[in-house]
Amino acid sequence: MGAAAYLEGKALAVTPGQETATSLRVRNTGQVVDQFAFKILGDGAPWISVEPPFLSLFPGAEGVVTITFRPPKSAEIPSGPLPFGIRVDSKEDPAGDFVEEGTIEVAAYIDIVAELAPRTSRGSRSATHDLAVDNRGNLRLNAQITATDPDKALDFDIDPPGVLADPGTAALSKIKVRPRKRFWRGTPRTHQFRVEVLSPGATPVGVDGAMLQEQVLPSWAVRAVVSTVGLILLVAIVWVAWGHDAIVGLARQEIIAAGATVGPSGLPVLPGSQRQPEGGGSPAPTTGNGASPTPTAPGETASPTIPGATPSPTIPGVGPGGQRAGRLEGPAAQFPVDQGVLYVTDLIFNNPTDQAKGQMVVGRRDVTQNPPDQPLLILQLENFRDIDYHFVTPLLIPTGQALYLSCPSGCEGASVLWSGSQR
Repeated sequence: MGAAAYLEGKALAVTPGQETATSLRVRNTGQVVDQFAFKILGDGAPWISVEPPFLSLFPGAEGVVTITFRPPKSAEIPSGPLPFGIRVDSKEDPAGDFVEEGTIEVAAYIDIVAELAPRTSRGSRSATHDLAVDNRGNLRLNAQITATDPDKALDFDIDPPGVLADPGTAALSKIKVRPRKRFWRGTPRTHQFRVEVLSPGATPVGVDGAMLQEQVLPSWAVRAVVSTVGLILLVAIVWVAWGHDAIVGLARQEIIAAGATVGPSGLPVLPGSQRQPEGGGSPAPTTGNGASPTPTAPGETASPTIPGATPSPTIPGVGPGGQRAGRLEGPAAQFPVDQGVLYVTDLIFNNPTDQAKGQMVVGRRDVTQNPPDQPLLILQLENFRDIDYHFVTPLLIPTGQALYLSCPSGCEGASVLWSGSQR
């Protein structure tokens, strides 16, 4: 037999990433000077070394070599006891090789790495992040996942909330982020949050993330709404430009059908009536029998009387079915209702200038007493040129009241064309 060996420490322990050592005593049992070489056996061979690698001994002499254990910090090296062997090879007596065995206890350690993708997400209602948990330790990982934000502005949905991963593997979890408050339009808002991986016996591992909350209404929708509104305004302008003349023409046809003519101001003038010249001074018009016609209120024309016949009440501007139409011009005008009820269904305002400022008021007032006026519509002259109102429920002007227009300033040429029925 060429050699004998004895391991001073057969039950050793080491932590991955660190090192430990023991001694191996070797004795030359041969009859000649011999040189001995050493070889490590077992799974730990890559990280177990012998110094010196060769030892020369006289017959019966002993020598000592150092065995060093340096396991790397790797998930490929499992925790727990790991057997190993050291073979002593004799150069002079190959048949006299000797093997000494031992066990090294590899300590367990935890190494967790978490990655969030994307780190910053975008969305108006919610956004999703993928969390990858890498187990780089040598123990099976059983961890819980939590998420918090400092402003308490987010809700989190984690699926799954816990992960399992063997050494050297990774586990995935989806984290859905929802803002607690939404906004339709405005500048995007950034919400910071933190995700933590919690494992028993290990320091929590955290990763920071952010959600860029965008407006609920997308920018293209805003442009679409603006384009639609512009198209509607264009159609309205075209309708006003063409429809206004059509309505005025229809009103004039109704007035003419009732036996009246339309004067320069657009007011109806019945046959036999005479418009008072501006400035006054002219005698009142008379009928064929020399009698003066019944006085009329401003904005209303007189009805002719037939000699020798009992006059019957007539309504100026009345067309088929009791239809009526007329125009009130600023700064002040009114149309009194002397019988029945006037149902006003359409009002067309005309403001020929673009520099006028003031209020244009249409309402009703009592012509027999003096109570306060009742405004029905108030328009600012600087806000329109032509504008129409068509009522499903008509404005009612009963007997003894009048439809009036009041426009104290800036009303040169401003007027309102009204139409409806009286019965």
